[in-house]
Amino acid sequence: MSPTKNSDPYGGSPLGWKVDEFHRPPTRMERFRDWIERLPKARLYVGFLLITWLLLTALIGLDSRPLGTFGFQEENRQYQVGNVAGEDMFAPRSVTYEDPVATREARDEAAQEAAEAYQQDERISEQVVSDVPEFFDEVREIRGSEAPADEKALRAEEAAPFYLTESVIQSLIFAESEGLDDAERFTVENLEELYGSTAVADDSLEETPAAVITVSEGRERLSQAAGRDASGEVRELVDALSRGFLEPDYVIDRAATQEAQEQATSDVEPVTGRVQQGERVLARGEVIDEEDVTQLEALGLLGSSNSWTVLLGTGLVVGAEMGVAWYFLERFGKRILRTNAIIRILLAASLTVLFTGVARVFMAFSFNPYLIPLAGLSILGTILLGPRLMFLMVVISSVNIGIIGGNDFFLTAALLLSSGFAIYTVVRVGSRTELLWAGLFIAVVTSIVTFAVSLIGDSALTVALWQGALGLANGLLSLMIAMALLPLLENAFNILTPMKLLELSDPGRPLLQKLLRKAPGTFSHSMQVGNLAENAAERIGADALLARVGAYYHDVGKLEHPGYFIENQISRMNPHKTLSPALSARIIKRHVKDGLDIGRAWNLPREILDLIAQHHGTSRIEYFYRKALEESPAGSVREPDFRYNHRPKSKEAGIMMVADTVEATVKSLEKPTPKRIEDVVLQTIQQKLEDGQFDDCELTMREIHEVGEAIHEALIGFLGPRIEYPEKEQKASGSTPETEPAGRTS
Repeated sequence: MSPTKNSDPYGGSPLGWKVDEFHRPPTRMERFRDWIERLPKARLYVGFLLITWLLLTALIGLDSRPLGTFGFQEENRQYQVGNVAGEDMFAPRSVTYEDPVATREARDEAAQEAAEAYQQDERISEQVVSDVPEFFDEVREIRGSEAPADEKALRAEEAAPFYLTESVIQSLIFAESEGLDDAERFTVENLEELYGSTAVADDSLEETPAAVITVSEGRERLSQAAGRDASGEVRELVDALSRGFLEPDYVIDRAATQEAQEQATSDVEPVTGRVQQGERVLARGEVIDEEDVTQLEALGLLGSSNSWTVLLGTGLVVGAEMGVAWYFLERFGKRILRTNAIIRILLAASLTVLFTGVARVFMAFSFNPYLIPLAGLSILGTILLGPRLMFLMVVISSVNIGIIGGNDFFLTAALLLSSGFAIYTVVRVGSRTELLWAGLFIAVVTSIVTFAVSLIGDSALTVALWQGALGLANGLLSLMIAMALLPLLENAFNILTPMKLLELSDPGRPLLQKLLRKAPGTFSHSMQVGNLAENAAERIGADALLARVGAYYHDVGKLEHPGYFIENQISRMNPHKTLSPALSARIIKRHVKDGLDIGRAWNLPREILDLIAQHHGTSRIEYFYRKALEESPAGSVREPDFRYNHRPKSKEAGIMMVADTVEATVKSLEKPTPKRIEDVVLQTIQQKLEDGQFDDCELTMREIHEVGEAIHEALIGFLGPRIEYPEKEQKASGSTPETEPAGRTS
């Protein structure tokens, strides 16, 4: 961006200051402010918004690890199951989360309690019936072998799929072939009959349908059937073998059971856990388990990788905030940013980014987010920028910090309420002592708000009390930050505050001391005008302190040529006697420009510079103008050469113009009686009105007349009553009004 035409309405250039006893070279910050003010406004505002948008988006949306923002970095390995915690970690807020361990246990229990589904499996009965002939065929093969009897018995025992008594084994080896065939036939028939009439369930099954019998009951039926079919050795074989081969065919239906378990599992709602605000989630030296990791993730303390979609969403939210800010400044900027608009917008953006960065640092170091000193932003911004703009900044910052804190609505609410209250508290603070008491009150209110928000978040009373203590610490920290930064920001950005005005009002300041030594008459005049202006400003509700301080410095330009002004010509020759009226007027008029140059050199705020520039309005330097008319040919005198250049625009400038003129005029009166003072005040106001000096001023007609009344009353109080001396007393004493001062009481 290239510099444009000087933005200073008075044509001054601080970069061209000379250096002498009244001037000093500009500081780097002053050069920077001058450079900023000379940039094209439209591009500058757009640049401010874009840079602020980028910085806020980065601070809010970017992960603390560079690659983590774009999803290229793995999760934080420090807090994995089985690791040992290296530090204590406390919950910055109350949060409800899904407990995976408890949920899994509840679902496992529900699956175990789900009723098992059973069905009759015909394949089992068919397999049992088919196993009987296979067993008898193997027995026949053993019987037909040439092995010894003992070996045959052992092989028969091994061939049986169940335990056989010695007598049954002997019968299988040595029974008649016909008896063995009968045993096989009866065993198969009895099993087929039993399986055909009912289902057989295991004895462990507690509840069975009426059509289902247990294995024990089935074996009893098989024993009865064996007794009916045969006797003797054959009966014993049929009984033992049919009982042994019997197996349950009423078995678990795996598919149906699994479906029932899955249904029971799905019916179990996730088990939620809760962490209270301020509760210790992780203790140093503790082995981290799955529940610890879940709690840290729910609290957003793991710093897991952000996806680019989160960054996109953050950018859109911040963009919406910047849009609101743009509309606000477009709509109300002229009313709330009357002076130093560009510098004030730069300061507002800087403070917003600064405190968002502070919030990011607090979260990065795992400090409790309720310690974030956003009320400090309210204190600073309200004093430096005013309550309207500050409220917009607080709303934006509260939302942004809530997002940084894991989309914590309670955090946003607490910061917004406490910071909003801080704006209301410091809006009329006038001194640093008042600021201290206001800050202590803000700390108490912040404590109460934080305690209340913690209770709303369903925290335990002890936790809420701890949060209240943190809120108190927040308020005190905000106060300390505000008191530390306020003088720095006042000077760096040259913002006028009530505290700065009080400092400037000290007559012991170096510039006023120079005025006292070099131009004592001007100093006395300035102090008197300050008192008159303050009294008048109080009468109409204007800024009385600004009016008084502005009056102290309004004639500081007379330091350059103090001897050319009548109040400093005590026992001195009047240099104007040897000058032409035009040159004298030029010298007199120059004290305004010199005052601006000296004011800039001493880093006076813009509001004071405005009063220096406007305290004469465009009034005519009447004495030298009339003298020029008398001495110069007709038509050769240009009236603009005898007029000042800038009409008053503020109420304070209008008040000072009247007070300055009236004070100087009254001082020239031989006998300033109350009536004469009143006439001077009325005449001055009437002349200023007719000359259009109040045309650009914010003063109403009623206020102008109230200003005149206040100045009249103040002058009478200052001067006291006057005694009218008889003419003959004056002659008798041999004195005249010019040589004998009027009597005065104080």
